[in-house]
Amino acid sequence: MRLTVGSYTYAIQQTMDFAKWLLDIGEGKVGGLNDGEVIIDIPQDLLINDPCDPIGSLIDFLYPSTLEDPNNPRYFQERAILAPKNEVVGKINDRLLSLFPEDIKS
Repeated sequence: MRLTVGSYTYAIQQTMDFAKWLLDIGEGKVGGLNDGEVIIDIPQDLLINDPCDPIGSLIDFLYPSTLEDPNNPRYFQERAILAPKNEVVGKINDRLLSLFPEDIKS
């Protein structure tokens, strides 16, 4: 719900629709009969289409202005990448941190 604070009506509706879609997936209401394995159609705008560098594509999409003002904590507080495993989180963090100059990291 915090994603809707200060947003436009259209953006709020999009967020609510996405949240409902996620809940429907979790409740088994998407993809037909679920016997432990089911195919779910994911909207095209949610897909990462770069098979060579999916993490780079994700970072470019979510953090397009990373180095413009790296000392602005709000920029990072307003964005998040969720990952299913800590191993993936580590790869994303390492990749994102590699974009910053050394003096900013320390």
